[in-house]
Amino acid sequence: MRPFPPATDLQFLVGLHITQICLDPWHTQFRFQNGGQILIEDPFEHLEASGRTHQHQVSETQDRGPVFFRDLIQQPITGLDRQPWRLTLTFANGAVLRIASEDGPYESGQITPPSGDRGVIMF
Repeated sequence: MRPFPPATDLQFLVGLHITQICLDPWHTQFRFQNGGQILIEDPFEHLEASGRTHQHQVSETQDRGPVFFRDLIQQPITGLDRQPWRLTLTFANGAVLRIASEDGPYESGQITPPSGDRGVIMF
């Protein structure tokens, strides 16, 4: 739908912990300890702390294989790298979450900040 906002607008993500991951038929939600969340509707990539890479939501069908997200839970986000069409989150244990956006008529997802002082960020 649109590129990610500048990295300075996303710095609030650094230090947050994912406490719950919800798998719905067509998207994945990463929920933070204080009420915020990232909802992803397009492909994303998870690199385990051990180095294994997992692709998710890469085709028109639902993900069917095992899910290896446990190393993202309760790990603080320690850094982020923002490219116009990709957001990379790094966790304290070395795990990485790469989220893609694309130019088109439909949104790829949204980031809901934990506090009410910012609006929802669509990407």
